[in-house]
Amino acid sequence: MPRASYRAFGARARFLDGLGRYAIAIGGISVIAAVLAIFAFIAREALPLFQHAGLQEGVHFPQNRQVLAAALDPYGEVALLAGKEGVEFLRLGSGESLGLKRPVILDSQQVLCAWVAPEEGWLGLGLEKGSVLVGRYTFDIAYDNSIRSVTPALVFEDPLELTSESLEKVVVRHDGEGRLSVAGITAAGKIALARREQKEGLLGPGPVATDRLELSLPLPGKPTALLVNRAGSQVLVGTDQGEVGEWQLGDLNEQPVWQGSIRTSTAAVTALGYVLGENTVLVGDAAGQVLGCFKTGKGKTYKIAHRLQAHPAAVSGFAASARDRQFLSADIQGNLALHHMTSDQTFFRLQIDQSGIAALVFSPKADGLLLVGNSGEVHHFGLDNPHPEITAGTLFGKVWYEGYEAPAYVWQSTGGSDDFEPKFSLVPLIFGTIKGTFYALFLALPLAVLAALYTAEFASPSLRTVIKPAVEVMASLPSVILGLMAGLWLAPLLEQGLAGVFVMLPLLPLLVLGAVWVKRRVPGQGTRGLTSRVELGILVGLVLLGGFLAFGVLGPLAEQTFLGGSMRQWLAASVKYEQRNSLVVGFAMGFAVVPLIFTICEDALSTVPAHLRAGSLALGATPWQTAVRVVLPMALPGIFSATMIGFGRAVGETMIVLMATGNTPIMDWSLFNGMRAISANIAVELPEAPFHSSLYRVLFLSGLLLFGVTFFINTLAELVRQRLRDKYSKL
Repeated sequence: MPRASYRAFGARARFLDGLGRYAIAIGGISVIAAVLAIFAFIAREALPLFQHAGLQEGVHFPQNRQVLAAALDPYGEVALLAGKEGVEFLRLGSGESLGLKRPVILDSQQVLCAWVAPEEGWLGLGLEKGSVLVGRYTFDIAYDNSIRSVTPALVFEDPLELTSESLEKVVVRHDGEGRLSVAGITAAGKIALARREQKEGLLGPGPVATDRLELSLPLPGKPTALLVNRAGSQVLVGTDQGEVGEWQLGDLNEQPVWQGSIRTSTAAVTALGYVLGENTVLVGDAAGQVLGCFKTGKGKTYKIAHRLQAHPAAVSGFAASARDRQFLSADIQGNLALHHMTSDQTFFRLQIDQSGIAALVFSPKADGLLLVGNSGEVHHFGLDNPHPEITAGTLFGKVWYEGYEAPAYVWQSTGGSDDFEPKFSLVPLIFGTIKGTFYALFLALPLAVLAALYTAEFASPSLRTVIKPAVEVMASLPSVILGLMAGLWLAPLLEQGLAGVFVMLPLLPLLVLGAVWVKRRVPGQGTRGLTSRVELGILVGLVLLGGFLAFGVLGPLAEQTFLGGSMRQWLAASVKYEQRNSLVVGFAMGFAVVPLIFTICEDALSTVPAHLRAGSLALGATPWQTAVRVVLPMALPGIFSATMIGFGRAVGETMIVLMATGNTPIMDWSLFNGMRAISANIAVELPEAPFHSSLYRVLFLSGLLLFGVTFFINTLAELVRQRLRDKYSKL
């Protein structure tokens, strides 16, 4: 070849070499950048879970009326202020009064107390002669050329005669179906109750039925706080001795039933309230304590489940969010605090009015607060706290949820009602991921490693060319197909032949060892024709024989003899058996992981230098000793890498776990029930999660956790593999 041609060839080779080098570098950097971008996106979606609550003061202005209770429209534009002079509506943006509703009866009687029920749109004014002036208010929303206007309206009903004595406290509730419940505490310490119900007639509204009761408190001390639920079926009263008692109410004219009491403190109970759902009762006392109490599954009386950050003075009132379990608490020194019941968080505390807070309101959309001080100051705040239920404790610790006997790890993201208490513990999902991975590797790892050892060291070349491609074809099966087969075919099969499964596990090794023992006892001429193909055929025959004996003969015999005819019914006495369980997952996911581990292990074993095998055999070692003592240690880095890659494959598996288990987030190591893994949970929950909701972001956080664990395991595996390779490369 001419010299010029050599130069041209060398230049072209250098150009192609440089081009390939840069292409590989760009490809590698692109992969790393893509992984980092995925990590950044997942982290960006998850991190807002831990942002602090934001409070922005909107308006602040004085007004000259004494306010006792208040309400707010859904958009935070108009406020209702109920006071001693009547009910006034204010436009918060300008402080403009939209009118004072003052019934004629207020000319002869003074308002002593008031109550506003924002969820129902009802209010009550307690008068000095024992009657209650009940009214219904609305905020009418209208749009004109995309401009919103809020128009308040209020209609008073005839005064309801509750008692003949002056009232100190009043509660008004309406169930939305015609029943109005009014309760009050008189100056003499009596508890009066009146209920009015609109009956349905044949052609329209029927007659109105009313009953009145005086509740006799079977507790020492005087009543100091009162609460009625929306349905009018429960009355709670707090006393100056620190006790909270309960009555249950039935239909009209039925006598109330005393349910008992709970001592919450030695200090007087000064405030009672509900959080969303009215299952948890808020208790505030003269010592400033803020408690959350609810009934457990087996109890009829309340238990103290939550103790939140206390106030420096006596608690004066509560206001609960209508969207989640946030609530406000105030004390007589004008301090305000924002809490969340489930997570036991107190987000902030600030002093509004040193003379105290007369009324506090949580906006209907949980995005604002309205406060009125005893001095008449009106404060309106904007609130930004989208994920109050999320803390490290609620994600990874035990939480005492409503109705539970004790704190527990629970994942239950949705329920059947708007007042459902979401439960976002990731521990059951982490447990399910570990459980599924353990059972998958428990079956797959020894099978894959030993199969690779046989293929690389003992199988003939012709047999190896059949086994390895066949196993690699197994890896091409989609996991959704494996999950479908496991859920619809394998799970019922294992349920029917459960005893056969446990008989087969020891029976197969015994048959194989028995065949080996027979072969060793047969003279050499009798086994001379046993090639590896023949031995493999015998092994397959033994497996088929073992399956027949286990499922057709010994399994049913064991059930009839020892298990009363059915292993499943025998297990039911102590263990709950679910058709789609961890055993099914172990078989199905093991089937998916075996080809991956087998291929890498077989490659690692095959690349061990041949001279090491030859030297071992030349020194008198048997093929088995050579494989175990020489080849296996040299291939250990590759085997470890295969194990970690198989572990990562099992951790991230989605469809098999989703379809082959009951997908129930429980924490139980039993083989006979299922679990829910992180990956399967993301697949199930994410399509239904509202955008940027707490559930949406918690799912991204769980994905970030899965991403981090996989990255850590793979990095650790690579470091260990490098050290093992350096160690054994010197042999």
